[in-house]
Amino acid sequence: MNKKTAVVFLTKSPHKGTFDFAKKVAADTEFKVFVVIDEWLVLDEFGETEGVTQIQIPDDICLSSGYHSTMTKDSVLNKNPIAWDKFVYYFCKIDTSFDFLWVFEDDVFVPSVDTIVNLHTKYGGYDLVTPNNFKREGNAMDWHWKHVIDKIDPPYYFSMVCAMGISKSVLKAITGFVEAKNTLFFNEIMFNTLAMQNNLNVIAPLELKSIVWLGTWGIDEWLLLPNNVFHPLKDIDDHEAYRSTIESVRLTNYLPKNKLPLFIKDLMND
Repeated sequence: MNKKTAVVFLTKSPHKGTFDFAKKVAADTEFKVFVVIDEWLVLDEFGETEGVTQIQIPDDICLSSGYHSTMTKDSVLNKNPIAWDKFVYYFCKIDTSFDFLWVFEDDVFVPSVDTIVNLHTKYGGYDLVTPNNFKREGNAMDWHWKHVIDKIDPPYYFSMVCAMGISKSVLKAITGFVEAKNTLFFNEIMFNTLAMQNNLNVIAPLELKSIVWLGTWGIDEWLLLPNNVFHPLKDIDDHEAYRSTIESVRLTNYLPKNKLPLFIKDLMND
């Protein structure tokens, strides 16, 4: 698949574990690798980051150019713009050369570099790869809908996007929206809605179903879902130890206990 592809890690403030894994991806694949850092700071504590491009964009640049508001005002982050806005700004305005991007928030656990390679091999031909692609039914003003309905007309589609794949076609749809509206909107609605309204190809594969708001993940789940990525695992600097644990346990006769959520078990049996 001859597409120019990037792997992007999003972080509020950087962790050594994020950079260490990013460097592995850069060294072991042909993907270009980026780390988007929300906080503006001098990065000198992680040593050499060869092969990894660090992206830092001042808040006022995003605000003045319309690349803001991917997080709602009542979110726990209480900040606008955030790393998501800066990610979109960079790949819509600064470097538009990529055909496809894989994007991971830093608290997503990626078990290995091969996990990303396998995702791209299977799904790099789609326009949007997300954990779900739900369509909004009804008009209830729950969740974050009040922040969206005045920005774009229905139909609306939504998903968590802590890990996802996105094509140049989706980025072009976002660019067109910003040119018309001078804003972005809640990221868990924006990517799916713009992709579906522009008749793009969207898939919600099993490998991303372990991206949930709250989940308990450990060695059993990692072994039962060897090609998946997992959210949340907040202890980011322990991710490499988890990868080593997976490799060690695979060499034993350990049988994992299947405590997977029913919605994942059902998909595995299809």
